[in-house]
Amino acid sequence: MQKSIELGKSIGLSNVYKEFKQAENDLLHNSEACKLVEDLQKLKSEHHGKKMAGIEISEKEQQTMKELEQSCLRDRQVLITNEANSKFQDLMSKMTENIKTGIKSAEQG
Repeated sequence: MQKSIELGKSIGLSNVYKEFKQAENDLLHNSEACKLVEDLQKLKSEHHGKKMAGIEISEKEQQTMKELEQSCLRDRQVLITNEANSKFQDLMSKMTENIKTGIKSAEQG
């Protein structure tokens, strides 16, 4: 358990995590970029709900989604935040794979 705490601390001190948190903070203080992300998340959630209920997404709804995604791609802060989030998620995925490798090696003796 102590090693997991040390791992968490190492992650928290990493540049990838610091950049992720800074980008997230910058996004929260950029009302225009924040609204774009919130609107996109809300629309994606609505579309997901419709798909789960078996309701087809209309052409107009699909076009609205594409336009909103394009608006997000044009916003510099949204891009920076998305890139920082992707790097952090990659780091966490690699760590998870390493943990799985460690578990397998312990099982094998």
